[in-house]
Amino acid sequence: MGRKKNKNSNAGMTLLEVIVAVSIFSITAIVLLQSFVTSSRINRKSNTYLEATTVAQNVMEEIKAKRFQEVALAFNYPIDLTTSSSRFTFLQPQISEIQNNTLEIKEIAKNDDGKYTNVRKYNTADGDDDSKVTASVISHDDGKTYKFNANDTGKYYYSMANVKNLNETFDVLVEFDGGDDTEYRKKTVTNNVYGKNDYLSPNIAKLDTKKNAFLIMEKDWDKKAMNEMIEAQLIQAKDKWDAAHSAWYQANKRDTVDEEGNITSHPTPEEEATYLAQHPKPEKLDYDDVYAHTRRILKVKLENSGGNIIAKAKYILNAYDYTKEGGSEYETMSICTCGNKSVNLPDDADPISGCCCTYSSAYTTFYSSESEDDLQNVYIFYYPNYNSTNRAKPLDEIYFDNLEITVKDGNYPINLYVTKQRDEKNNEPTSAQELQYKMSLTVTESPTKPWSANMGLYKASTTLLTNLDYDISNITEIPKRTKANQMKLTYMDTNNRKTTDYSAKNILSYNGLDNREAEDRIYNAVVKVYKQGAAQNNFPEKDMIVSLNGAKEN
Repeated sequence: MGRKKNKNSNAGMTLLEVIVAVSIFSITAIVLLQSFVTSSRINRKSNTYLEATTVAQNVMEEIKAKRFQEVALAFNYPIDLTTSSSRFTFLQPQISEIQNNTLEIKEIAKNDDGKYTNVRKYNTADGDDDSKVTASVISHDDGKTYKFNANDTGKYYYSMANVKNLNETFDVLVEFDGGDDTEYRKKTVTNNVYGKNDYLSPNIAKLDTKKNAFLIMEKDWDKKAMNEMIEAQLIQAKDKWDAAHSAWYQANKRDTVDEEGNITSHPTPEEEATYLAQHPKPEKLDYDDVYAHTRRILKVKLENSGGNIIAKAKYILNAYDYTKEGGSEYETMSICTCGNKSVNLPDDADPISGCCCTYSSAYTTFYSSESEDDLQNVYIFYYPNYNSTNRAKPLDEIYFDNLEITVKDGNYPINLYVTKQRDEKNNEPTSAQELQYKMSLTVTESPTKPWSANMGLYKASTTLLTNLDYDISNITEIPKRTKANQMKLTYMDTNNRKTTDYSAKNILSYNGLDNREAEDRIYNAVVKVYKQGAAQNNFPEKDMIVSLNGAKEN
C-alpha cells in the first residue's frame, strides 16, 4: 500500500500548476513581443529620420554650393536643357521623375495667412512685359538664359515633392531669408544703398574664363602710341614754327653793307634775339600733362564667328583739345593737320596721313567661346581719368556694342560689368575727385521688337552692373558708399533712337556693386523634410520629420 502511494504522488503536474505555468509564459511572451514591436517601430522611425536627414543635408549642400540666383534657377527650371541633366546633382538618378513631374520641384510664395501658393514664371504670352513674373528668376527660354528677380521682402520659398532616398519618399520645403539682417533684398527708392545685393563685385581669381570675358585696361592705355603722337606733334610744331619764322624773317630783313661792300639782307641780331625770346622754338610736350587731358574712347563689341561668341575691343586716344597752360601757339595738339577728323572715322576707314592728335588701335579679340551659350558676363576694369570733370565733354568714354547677335527676343543676353579701380600707389581717388568725375557709357543694341514706345516695360538684353555713380574713395566702409553723379548713361539702337540716364538705367536693369564676392552671397537657409504628401497639405508642422539650418556667410 505504501509503495502504491509514492507512485501516485509523482504521476504529473496538477491543473493549478499548469495554469500558473501557462500564465507566466504568456506574460513573458507578451512582454517580449511588445518589446520586439516597439523596437521595430523605433528602428523604422530612426531609419526614416536618418534618411530624411540625408535628404536635408543633400539639399543644403547643393544650395550652399551655388550662387543664390543659380539656386532660384534650379528650383524654377530644374532641368538644364543644354545638358538634359538635373541642376541638383543628387537628384540626377531621378531625372525621369523630374521630366514627367512625378518629382515636382518648384518655387512657391507664402501668403499673409500662411498658405503656400505657386509663383508665376515668364510666359511667352507676356511678350516684353516681365512685370507679371513673381518667380525669383526671369527666363524667356526655359532657363537657358535668365536674370535674377529680387522681391521686396528678401524671403524666398521652394519645394520638392516625392523625393526618394533608399526606401523612403519625402517632401521638402526650403526657406531663404535674405531680409534686413542679410541685406539680400530688392533695391528700392528708400533702400538704394543697403539693399543692392542682387549682384556682387566680381573676384577675378574665382571666375571661370570659359563663361566670363575680361578686359583689363592699364592706367596708361598705350604709352608707345602717346609718345608717337607727341613726337609727331613736335615735328608739325617745328614745321609751323619754321614757316612762321621764315615769314617773319622775310618781312623784317633789310639790306646791310659790310666793310668790303658786300650787301646782305636779314634782320638785325637784336631783332632776331627779341623774336626768339617771344617765339621760342617748340620743344617736346610733357607726356603726363598731355595724357591727363587726352580723351580716351573704349569700344567693346560682341560678334558671332562660326557659331562661337567672340568679344573684341579697340581704343582711341584723342588729344586734339590739349593746349599747354600758359604755353605758346605751338604747344598744343590742335595744330594737327587732320583738324580732329580722325576721331570720328568709321572703324574700317584708313587713317588720315600725318595725323598727330589721334591714335586708333585695331580691334583685338579678348574672348572666344566654345559654344554659343558659354559667355555669360563681360567685365571691363579701368582706372578713371579724374581730370574728366565736364559732363558735356568727358575724357572717359566707353561704348558697348551688342548689335550683331540676335536671339528670339533681342540680342545676346549678357551681364556687363563696368568697374572703376582705385590707384593704390598714388592713393587715388579722393572723395573730391569722385564727386567731380564725369564719364560717358553707351550701350547699343538692335532689338527685334520696338522698345521706344514702351520704355517703362522694355528690358534690354544687356544688364548693366557697375560701381560708377558710387564713391569708391572710402575703402574702410565699402558697404556704405555714397552716391556720386558720374555716369552719363545712354541706351540706343541702330536707328540712333536713344534714351539717357534714368530711363536708360531702367531698360538696362542697372544695379550697383557691393564688396561681397559672387561666391559669398549672404543669406540664411532652412531645409525642412516632411512626410510624403505634406506639400499638397500646405506643409503641416505635424508632418515635419527633420529641420536643418544653414547660412552663407563666409
